[in-house]
Amino acid sequence: MKKTIILLVSVLFFTFSVPADEAVVETSDLKIGSVKFPRAFIHDGKNYNKGVYKVTLMEKEGEFLFNVFNPTDELLFEEVAIVKLRKSRIGKRKYLLRKNIMRGYEYFRIKVTKPDKVIMGYFLLAKNTTKTN
Repeated sequence: MKKTIILLVSVLFFTFSVPADEAVVETSDLKIGSVKFPRAFIHDGKNYNKGVYKVTLMEKEGEFLFNVFNPTDELLFEEVAIVKLRKSRIGKRKYLLRKNIMRGYEYFRIKVTKPDKVIMGYFLLAKNTTKTN
């Protein structure tokens, strides 16, 4: 009897302890790790050199974002991800990561495949300026 009363009181306490006007925002981060960008790329009109950048995938209020950091862990920018829903074909893995340059050498893609969705981030590659005569 005492355990039942304690359980009911604790449930009521936790139910009413969070104000109704505060929105609870759930975020889940997936640390993709160090990603080598094979060419210089452009984001929001700003040029970035080729090299290694730290990348995380964050879900915020139902929207996925790729966060790109420099080697000293300073946030450089956030890129909105494209999400495609799918049926599970990879079993019980947490995720599968692929990185590649798209046809035409225009975009670099980071593709995270989860059991129920595919999350993709596209980064615009800078044009090669070398001329051959």
